Amino acid sequence: MTLERIGKYEIKRLLGEGATGSVYLAADPFGQRDVALKVMKKLPANPEAARRQLRFFQNEAALAGKLRHPHIVSILDAGVDDRAGPELVRYLVMEVVDGDPLSRYCERDALLDPARIVGLAYKVSKALEFANSVGVVHRDIKPANIMVHGDFDLKVSDFGAAQLARSEITQVSGVGSPAYMSPEQLKGEEIDFRTDMYSLGAVIYHLLTGLRPFRAGNTFELIQAILNEPAPVPSEVRPDTPKLLDDIVARALSKSRAGRFESWDEFGVALAKLLALDSGAAALSEAEKFAASRRLKFFAKFSDAELWEAVRPSVWRLHPAGEELIREDTPDEHLYVIASGLLKVTRRGKLLNAVSPGECVGEMAYARRDGRPRSASVTAVEPSWAMRLRAPDVDALSESCRARFNEAFLSIMAERLTMLGGRLIA
Repeated sequence: MTLERIGKYEIKRLLGEGATGSVYLAADPFGQRDVALKVMKKLPANPEAARRQLRFFQNEAALAGKLRHPHIVSILDAGVDDRAGPELVRYLVMEVVDGDPLSRYCERDALLDPARIVGLAYKVSKALEFANSVGVVHRDIKPANIMVHGDFDLKVSDFGAAQLARSEITQVSGVGSPAYMSPEQLKGEEIDFRTDMYSLGAVIYHLLTGLRPFRAGNTFELIQAILNEPAPVPSEVRPDTPKLLDDIVARALSKSRAGRFESWDEFGVALAKLLALDSGAAALSEAEKFAASRRLKFFAKFSDAELWEAVRPSVWRLHPAGEELIREDTPDEHLYVIASGLLKVTRRGKLLNAVSPGECVGEMAYARRDGRPRSASVTAVEPSWAMRLRAPDVDALSESCRARFNEAFLSIMAERLTMLGGRLIA
C-alpha cells in the first residue's frame, strides 16, 4: 500500500524499515517543518507478539514532548489514523536526524580515536542522566540506537523498550539486545539507571576495540559469559586505550549494580577527567567545552539543554601568560567566561581586579551595546582557558538561555559592586 498522508502529515518518501515499523520523511503543514514518521506495522496474529509490539508503541507515545534534550531524538507527537483502511495505523512523529548509527564506527576499519570515543560517551551519559531524571530507563542502549550527525554530534533514539516510572502501561520484560544487556536484565531482576550504564560500558568497549565485550557461538553461551566471565579490558585489544578509560569500562561492566558508578553524574565526572583542559589542545570538542563549563559557577543555574546551547557558538582558547584578551580604548564586542587560570583587569597600568575561573569579563559589551571602546585591559597572568562569545551570539540563543546569561551577568556585577563598596569603605 502506498501512503500519501497519515493524520495531518504528508508523506514524502520512505527512509527505512525495521522489524516493527517503517520510517517515512513527512511534512508537517502546521509546524512548517519536515518530520520523521514512524508507522507501526500491522499487529502480528500471535497475541503475545501483538501485545509486545503494542506496548513498545505505547511506551514511545507516552514520551511525546517529555524527553527534550539536545542528545535525545525528540518524540513530537503520536496518533492513530483509521482512514487508511480497516486496520488502524499507529504512528509516532519524531525530529529528523540526518546521520548514521554509531554502529558504523564499531567496524574494525573505522574505529575512532579514544578521545573522540570519550566525547561521544560523555554526551550519551548526559542524555541518559536527563532521561533518568524524568523516570526513564532506556533498557536497549546499543550502537544502532545512537545516531551520529554533523561534526560527531549525536542523539539517543528508540525508547520503545524503555521502563517508565509511574507509568500505567504494563512494562515488557526481557527486552534489549543480548550483547549489551546487563546481568540483571538477563536474570529478569529489578533494573534501574545502572542497567543503561552497563550497556553504555559495552558500547564504549565495542567502539574502542571493534569487538563486543562478550562473544560466543550461540545465545546461551553469550548469556553465560555475561553472567560469569570477568569484564574484558579494552587496552588488551587496543593498547592506546588510556588506563583511566580501562577502569571506567570495567566499573560500568560490573556484574552487580552496586559495583557500578553510584550516579550518572559520577560516571560523567570520571569521563570528564579524560576531557581535561590542561592538555593544551588547539581545539576542544563540544563535550570538552560542556564538561568544563558544567564545573563553573557562572553556569551553575543553566540546565543541561541550555548549557549545550551556550557552548555551541563559543570559541575556546588557551591564552599564554601575558597575552591580552581585551585592550583598553579599543572597540570590541566579545565577552569571556574564564574556565581555568587567572586574569588581571588593568586601567592605564593600574590593577583593578583579578578574575578567577567561573567569572566573566567583557560583559559590558553585551550590556551597553553602544560601540564605545573598552575602558580597561584584560591580560592572562598565567596560562588560562577562556570561553569567548560575541554579543550577537548571545542574542541568537533561546529566550530561556539568554535569561540565564542575564542572571549570571547580574550576579557577577552585584558581587563586584559589593567588593568595590567594601574597598571604598576601607
